[in-house]
Amino acid sequence: MTAQEFLNLNRVDNIYAEIPLSKRICDDVGKPILFKIKALTMEEFEGAKGKARAGAKSDTNAFKYALIIRGCLSPSFKDAKSLEAVGARTPEDYIKRVLLAGEISRLAAEILKISGFGDSK
Repeated sequence: MTAQEFLNLNRVDNIYAEIPLSKRICDDVGKPILFKIKALTMEEFEGAKGKARAGAKSDTNAFKYALIIRGCLSPSFKDAKSLEAVGARTPEDYIKRVLLAGEISRLAAEILKISGFGDSK
């Protein structure tokens, strides 16, 4: 198979994964609740970078939030009912209220990983 044939058969707009995020996020019998993430397109990645640069200086946390909002399909951090349920005004505020710092970093890292960053092949 040539590189061209491989690329034609392997589009990047349908790459998904389901991941456990932490031992804290489990159902009532202790089974991990999976987060469904997707690979970001270049436009989504650039949008996340732009969101992080919107302030006076580059903001690593803003970049992580933007990655999560764009790359996590389930749960949705944009769900209006969920924002209201926890008293959050924005998806970023919702993330801060429901995920621990390490969970935020891990989820952002997993989204980058599935998007091809850190792939040494």
